[in-house]
Amino acid sequence: MPGPWRRPILRLRSHLAAMLVTATLLSFALVAVALLAYRIPGIEAETRLAQAHAVEAMRKRLESLLQRHRGRLTLLEQVIDAAPQADANAVLDGSIGSSGDSGVLRALYRVSAQGRITAVGLPPPLRPQREDLLGNDMSGNPLLQALNGPVDASWSVLYPSLLNGEPSAAVAQRDAHGDVLVAELPLAALLDAIRVVAEARSSTIWVVDRAGVLVADSRGGADIGRLNIYDLPLMQALLQGQAPAERMRLEGTWFHATVSYSPALGWFFIGRVPSGWANPEVRDTVLSASVGAAGALAVALLVAPLWARRIARPLDRIIARADRSASGDDAALPWPRSSVAEFNRLADELGSLTAAVHARERKSQAIFHASPVPMGVTDVADDFRILDVNQAWCEEFGFRREDVLGRTGAELGLLVDHKDEAALRRSAERGESIGEAWLRRSDGTTTQVHLHAKLAQLPSGLRSIWASVDVGPLRRAEQELRELNQQLEERVQRRTADLAQANAELSQTVQQLRMAQGELVRADKMAALGGLVAGVASELNAPLGHGLAAVDAMADAVRSFQAATQSGVRRGDLQQLVDGLAQGTDLAERNLRRAAELVHSFKQVAVDQTSAQRRSFELGEVVHEMVVTLKPSFAGQAWQIETDVAASGLRLDSYPGALGQVLGNLIHNAVLHGFEGRAHGTVRITAGRGQDGRIWLRVADDGRGIAAEHIGRIFEPFMTTRMGRGGTGLGLHISQNAVVELLGGTLTVRSTEGLGACFELRLPEVAPRADMPEPRPGGGHAGAAA
Repeated sequence: MPGPWRRPILRLRSHLAAMLVTATLLSFALVAVALLAYRIPGIEAETRLAQAHAVEAMRKRLESLLQRHRGRLTLLEQVIDAAPQADANAVLDGSIGSSGDSGVLRALYRVSAQGRITAVGLPPPLRPQREDLLGNDMSGNPLLQALNGPVDASWSVLYPSLLNGEPSAAVAQRDAHGDVLVAELPLAALLDAIRVVAEARSSTIWVVDRAGVLVADSRGGADIGRLNIYDLPLMQALLQGQAPAERMRLEGTWFHATVSYSPALGWFFIGRVPSGWANPEVRDTVLSASVGAAGALAVALLVAPLWARRIARPLDRIIARADRSASGDDAALPWPRSSVAEFNRLADELGSLTAAVHARERKSQAIFHASPVPMGVTDVADDFRILDVNQAWCEEFGFRREDVLGRTGAELGLLVDHKDEAALRRSAERGESIGEAWLRRSDGTTTQVHLHAKLAQLPSGLRSIWASVDVGPLRRAEQELRELNQQLEERVQRRTADLAQANAELSQTVQQLRMAQGELVRADKMAALGGLVAGVASELNAPLGHGLAAVDAMADAVRSFQAATQSGVRRGDLQQLVDGLAQGTDLAERNLRRAAELVHSFKQVAVDQTSAQRRSFELGEVVHEMVVTLKPSFAGQAWQIETDVAASGLRLDSYPGALGQVLGNLIHNAVLHGFEGRAHGTVRITAGRGQDGRIWLRVADDGRGIAAEHIGRIFEPFMTTRMGRGGTGLGLHISQNAVVELLGGTLTVRSTEGLGACFELRLPEVAPRADMPEPRPGGGHAGAAA
């Protein structure tokens, strides 16, 4: 299978010669194309203009020729009318014989109105045929039939001669008496007139009648009788009075057409000249341009190689000088100069480049020998023979540089163990890091080194660069490090045991703290529960006492009535008993209902907060029950709870127990912290629906407010300002957890010290679906309510 095509590599002189030839051809081609693009339309325009003039001249010449014959016939009619009838033949013969155009008229005929030949004029050689012509009927001749209308003259070039039947040109004219004079002309005379006008032109001129018949042409009558152009689009356009197309296609060739119409003759004069390449003048112009291009190519092929060789000669000298510099044999030779500025610049740049390369070589050698790492260069193809070593290598192994160059490691006895030689060679040939080996110095001592080898492909061949690092001190340091690590591991184990013991003690302490926290929460809950029970008991005491008093009063009334019955019952006694029973019953019922309402609210709050039941409820219902439950705790105090929560319209699908705990905790904190040291205070509870569809609930008080340094930490666990006075600091922390994690809302606070505080809950209508967590220890009154 053939390989991929590669572009041939040529010498500079070949490229220059090709460039010069190409530039010459392109230049000439562009000029020739521009000239032809400009000249060819001009040639065609000039040809069309000349053709139009020729067509017009031919039309005028034929009109003049035929008009002259009509004038002659008019004069001849006058002469015949004035002469005797018997002299008619002689007059006609004399007209032919005395004509200034001798030999043009072939015959003259006088035809009566009935179409009979009455007189004949012939040249002397043809006069014997007169008797045969006299009396012939010409009424059916197309030439005479054309005179049946208002026309008094007609022409024809396809008129069959009465003498020999050959096609001739004829003109017929009617006189005032109805007689017709017919002049017969040789067709060659008409064609000669056309040929004179069209002489020395490439165009062809047709004379066509309205039937599309070719009457005459400028090609010697070659197309007469053979060609009828009636069906051509050009002829149809002329007959319809439309402007003809400028181009026409005939017999596979395109022509430019020029038309002139003669109303006097009823003929169309059509000139046609070939278009494009068929035009001889266009062909001559293109051929001239082609000959010029060929001449330019020949000159370029002769001159270009000579000029390219002259241009490339200085470059060859520069290349030879560069080769000597690459081999190091420059010896300060000057760089060649030439008349081309770019070549001189190239020589200067190469000189600078050569100097820079030599400087870099000297720099590389200086760095190589100044390197503190022992390094060497070997020839891979020549059994790893040493080509160069640096000064550090000589100092490390105790050899002189000139003693090792050109020798192998085996010849120098460098390897302590010759078994490692094969492995070292394989690793070096692959350019891999070799590893550690023991080498022998010139004095016979050995050293442990780490060998590195890298391959480098240079123009002179494949080289291997070696570097050796003395790892003896490193191995000793590693041994010491291992011993130190062993000691550190033992110390770490001892420290780990100490930390494990400390961690166990810390865990025990954390457990104790948790138990203490639980005890604090339970203590706080019990204290709050006691306060709540005491408040509820105090609140229940009044209605129950009033109810008991009413029952005692009814019992007294009954006993009085019983005593009265012993002495006789009177109507007044009975009425007094009924009034007393009714008043006592009413008082007992109202007080017992009040007690039942308190018990019901307490039971509902207790059920919600202990069962963790999720249900649909009105927010106003939970707020009302919590307020009713908490009011007994404030009995005998000047503190008030105001609510502005709609009884319906704020329905939640959530956890009423958790919400009640949070609400009770916020109210309890407002009373405990906000009203501390004050004789009065008001807690206001409001609720509504936000623009985002969430329900907000605010608990605000007009107490002391919260200090600025505490407001940022108010929801942290164990954050309290009553430490040691019954506060655990867990109430607000538990409340926030319940709002966020269980109710799916937010709890925020705003406060200005001295102006009270406002806690705001923003809750979704439907709480997130989640498993109810284990009951958390609560703080404040919420724990007591649970």
